[in-house]
Amino acid sequence: MMRIFRTALLLLTVALAGALTVAVAQPLSADEVLENMEREAQELGDATFLLTGRLVDGDGTTHFLEVDTSIMPGEELVRAEIWQPDALADNVIIFDENVVYNYIFLTNQVSVFRADDPDALGGLIGSEEGAVEFTFDLGELFDGWDTEVTDYQDGVYRLEFTNLAQDAAIASAVALVDENGWVPMEIYLHRPGGGLLAELIINDFEANVGLSEEDLTWYPSDAEVIDERD
Repeated sequence: MMRIFRTALLLLTVALAGALTVAVAQPLSADEVLENMEREAQELGDATFLLTGRLVDGDGTTHFLEVDTSIMPGEELVRAEIWQPDALADNVIIFDENVVYNYIFLTNQVSVFRADDPDALGGLIGSEEGAVEFTFDLGELFDGWDTEVTDYQDGVYRLEFTNLAQDAAIASAVALVDENGWVPMEIYLHRPGGGLLAELIINDFEANVGLSEEDLTWYPSDAEVIDERD
């Protein structure tokens, strides 16, 4: 009987030790987190979410965001239905690979731009470096930046990115990434000196809901189309 008791006690001790080892397991490194995010981004067919947050101008003026967003990364499609800022309410912006469509509700007009046009949407999104990209792969988005994990609590990683480029408009970024899905749920962009440039929060995220290209690219059939491409 004593032998059985000692054996049972030994097995229980081993089991508890194993459980304790799991409980105190070290969080992943920054590279490991980014690898998981890259894998999930590659497997993402489509997604919908509500983007909220704020944009802060250099003079401190704050513009609050509320944007219903649908994406199909493989087709390079993004649809943004804007509710805030109020000045852009009910407008729709569609990113279709190398083309941007800007639907203005008040005038029922669609302006069409090249995605690499630096003057597209008043200079808000155009870039002479190439077409607009949307990705949840932060390793790709912040390629070449210094990256480190600065906190890990309740399954959420806090990643800090530091831009190595001198005189960049965005000097650093912070992302909160839930290990349940490996999607960045909050991103904060900072100017040189630490001032907040943007706070972006992803709400109600749903992946692979079966979107079609038509779901993302439609606009009213009676809208006037103004082609701004050269």
